[in-house]
Amino acid sequence: MLIALFFTYNYSLKTWSDSGILLKELEIYEMLNRKHGIKFKFITYGYKDEESYIKKFDFIEIIPIYEYISKSKFKLINYIKSFLIPFKIKSLLADVTLFKQHQLLGSWVSILSKFINKKPLIIRTGYDMFLFSIYEKKSMRIKFLYYFLTLLSLRFANLYTIASTSDSNKLRKYFKYSKVKIRRNWIKEVKNIKNLDKRHSDRVLSVGRLEKQKNYSYLIDSLSNSKYSIDIVGKGSLKESLKKESGEKNVKLKLLDPIENESLLEVYQDYKYFILTSFYEGNPKALIEAMSSGCIVLASNIENNSEIIDNYINGILVGEGLDSISNALDWLDENPDKASQISTNATNFIHENYLLSDLVEKEYEDYKNLTRNIN
Repeated sequence: MLIALFFTYNYSLKTWSDSGILLKELEIYEMLNRKHGIKFKFITYGYKDEESYIKKFDFIEIIPIYEYISKSKFKLINYIKSFLIPFKIKSLLADVTLFKQHQLLGSWVSILSKFINKKPLIIRTGYDMFLFSIYEKKSMRIKFLYYFLTLLSLRFANLYTIASTSDSNKLRKYFKYSKVKIRRNWIKEVKNIKNLDKRHSDRVLSVGRLEKQKNYSYLIDSLSNSKYSIDIVGKGSLKESLKKESGEKNVKLKLLDPIENESLLEVYQDYKYFILTSFYEGNPKALIEAMSSGCIVLASNIENNSEIIDNYINGILVGEGLDSISNALDWLDENPDKASQISTNATNFIHENYLLSDLVEKEYEDYKNLTRNIN
């Protein structure tokens, strides 16, 4: 079986590498190849040098889009040119069994390719762009574009996957659909988990972009004049303002550049506490990774987090109407046995529900179901 994977619009293997997620993103395809012999063609928004990122992965062939259409310095022209991509690469996809779109943005390319090449299409979304545009109070024009793109994708994909039950329920409010399945984010099983008493207990960890969505101001304010310092792995537009705010609130703040996911998984095990204070999330990868690594997680009381966290069982929900972050940390310090049990429960829950090996089998079944009647 040969699968064509269409990358998110304007993303490439270089984008994945620069973001530190290249090897993690490739793991699912490596396991699909190892267990089921599936090969892939990656349609990326890159150039010929894309091949240098996958030298060890001989089951992947790269089709770098900007080797077939010229890239303009103007965004609008590139958008217009993207509608030519399916025609430019049609012959290169003739031997493909099934198409898969990675994230919603760019799905017009894979939808057109589906009809031109007459292949079934899976559109995989890790978060809902239309819902995020509402949360972020984008312009009506942007909201409409994401609404229309979601509607188009739900209409023409043979299967549309979303990462959380919460987002699936919200999607029902805006769209009628029958081809949606939940395919959650995943982790590999973490072994040899470090004991809590060997981790930082007065430094808390958070991971994510330095943007308003993550609500780091609340985290800083919550730990003002406390014994806890904050380490955040991420970059973004709020870097300088967060530094200034932490100084004003008397909080020691260390901002760390993003690192390769394999290294980040080791970093989690240096911390007893992981805190996620987002206003909104999809199916938060950092939260799942922290729980799998045995961190005691404190997360904002939003629907997508509460779908994962059973309060005071495998983590703690914090925010308005619930425990404050400082009160929850004090309680954990005063109840070490219960804290240890929460850590154990978190790891067990993630390993029972979010393992890569389980997702691979579901993915393979999706492939088989959609290609069963193809000769």
